[in-house]
Amino acid sequence: MKLGKHTLLIDGNYFLHSRLFVLPRKKDEQLLSTQDSKAQLMRKLCIDFASELRKMNPFIDQIVVAVDAKSWRKDLFPDAQYKGTRTHDDSVNWNGVFEVYIEFQNLLAKQGVVIHQISGAEADDVLFGWSTQLNNEGRNCIVWTGDRDLIQLVNYNNATESYTLWYYNSKRKLIAFQGFNKLINEDTSDDYSNDDLLFNMSANLSTAGQSKKDLKSWVEKNKVEVEEVNCDDFIFTKILQGDKSDNIPAVVTWTKTSKSGKVMNYSITEKHADKVLTQYKKEEGQFYIDHFFNRDSTEKIVDMIYRVVGTSTPEEIRIRFNQNLDLMLLHYNTIPDAIQKQIYKQVESDLGKLPNTSKLVKMEYILEGTEWMKQSTGTPSGYDPFANLNISETKKEQDSKITNELF
Repeated sequence: MKLGKHTLLIDGNYFLHSRLFVLPRKKDEQLLSTQDSKAQLMRKLCIDFASELRKMNPFIDQIVVAVDAKSWRKDLFPDAQYKGTRTHDDSVNWNGVFEVYIEFQNLLAKQGVVIHQISGAEADDVLFGWSTQLNNEGRNCIVWTGDRDLIQLVNYNNATESYTLWYYNSKRKLIAFQGFNKLINEDTSDDYSNDDLLFNMSANLSTAGQSKKDLKSWVEKNKVEVEEVNCDDFIFTKILQGDKSDNIPAVVTWTKTSKSGKVMNYSITEKHADKVLTQYKKEEGQFYIDHFFNRDSTEKIVDMIYRVVGTSTPEEIRIRFNQNLDLMLLHYNTIPDAIQKQIYKQVESDLGKLPNTSKLVKMEYILEGTEWMKQSTGTPSGYDPFANLNISETKKEQDSKITNELF
């Protein structure tokens, strides 16, 4: 295993919404309806972005922000009512939100950050495209998100010895492939042959070794909890359970009527899904993602679900299983070819584009020369709309640490 710099892949939808809904609100006032609240959001986005980048800067090179567009899933599966349970929050001025978000994207793009949005594709699809292409080319990446569905992107590519990690900064949680801890803790020299050590002891090996040290230091210094997962097992159990947040039901649901006459709804739980997976491995050996696209294997999975859970017919289970596969699995066999071609075309165009990190590690640098750095007019003398946020930055790392703990 060889370790080098990482591309930071940011889930833009998560990044925006997780910052938006921690902003202070005034009673009877729509959030982001005033210039003051727009400035609060802009500063919050910039502060959190810059703060995290300062910590990760030693082992990060390229930065990509994946931006949502209307999903192809809604068009291809109208009957599934994909994300149909999500309601529009009228307490938020969404025009104001997207005004700030688009300008934030433009500010980052000016400093070399790649902003990637594809018509018809969700940010998840874009992140899949980038992580897959980077790993295929022998480059490592970290997906910064809070969406646990994206844990399925965690990967180790045996052919290129590169990988993808999942990082949730608010919880200081890093999810990695099995064997990751051994990788960052072993002696760097163990990664190279004698010929490498004799003839290539120059910049490449030195950079790889330093990146490993920087990554390990970041984990230890920031008390990042590292969890290793089997990605194939993870997505197996997720598909069986469905996703309530996206209005995707489990492959088996049923109801029971209590003695009082109340109807209770039930569905496959994590315990059920684990039991099915254990049974599959017992009868078939190890499970791999490719088994999802083998008819004999999927028939065996459907049969095992029926045997373990019951309460439905094999045909009903098969229909729901295949639909969940299409809606939830990020894979070149599930994402439409036309969408993938658009994604990879832009990935190829932007691959290797390096940002000006010196302009991205401080809020003041990102907002330099913009109106967002100025106090709004029309407020009482001495009034600071950001005072209650306590988010002022200084040159001292200790102050930025306090900021992160507050938010």
